[in-house]
Amino acid sequence: MGGAGALLRPAALKLNQRRDITSWLAQWFPQTPAKSVVALKTPIKVELVAGKTYRWCVCGHSKKQPFCDGSHFFKRTGLSPLKFKARETRMVALCTCKATQKPPYCDGTHRSERVQKAEVGSPL
Repeated sequence: MGGAGALLRPAALKLNQRRDITSWLAQWFPQTPAKSVVALKTPIKVELVAGKTYRWCVCGHSKKQPFCDGSHFFKRTGLSPLKFKARETRMVALCTCKATQKPPYCDGTHRSERVQKAEVGSPL
């Protein structure tokens, strides 16, 4: 006794729907590991305010470097910004080459030959 529900959800239709959902998700969440692109080749100095939460751009596409403007979502990078809270009010150098080992802070990696030879907007 399949009833009306069996007529509305045959196995083949269910499989096709799953493929459609999978292909739609793949557009927004690619399976290949996402890579950041070089936004700039020098850090940006900013004053962080104690207790304030910031979103540092990880993808490199933001027009408001070094902070996120949502470009990662619209460009479907699969990356998300790094959310952090300032512990104290102070001037800091935030990375814009996106290759730092101490995100979001600059660690001098932008001086490396690898970063200096890379084109702005290209992945490392």
